[in-house]
Amino acid sequence: MKYRVILLPKVLEDLKEAKKWYATINPTLAKDFKIQVNKEIDYIAEFPEHYQRRYKELRQSLVARFPYSIFYLVQDDQKQLVVFAVLHFRRNPELARKRIK
Repeated sequence: MKYRVILLPKVLEDLKEAKKWYATINPTLAKDFKIQVNKEIDYIAEFPEHYQRRYKELRQSLVARFPYSIFYLVQDDQKQLVVFAVLHFRRNPELARKRIK
């Protein structure tokens, strides 16, 4: 059963910032980034328990072909997952944990 996905407003900012940066390099790259992020979000919606817990209940999945991670929390009782951050590997993952609070 596919889980419902909730993206926090900060996640939309993360994605917008990353796409904007990739667009300065190549517009096709920005489009590719969006496609890969969407594919990974679809995958974790289908298999939310696939990735291990990294920070207590927070899980981390990797975006194919791009140095980005998706940080999310599974809420089994509501059959949903909440995405807290989409961050570049060089960014401090503590940012994702802080968004939970």
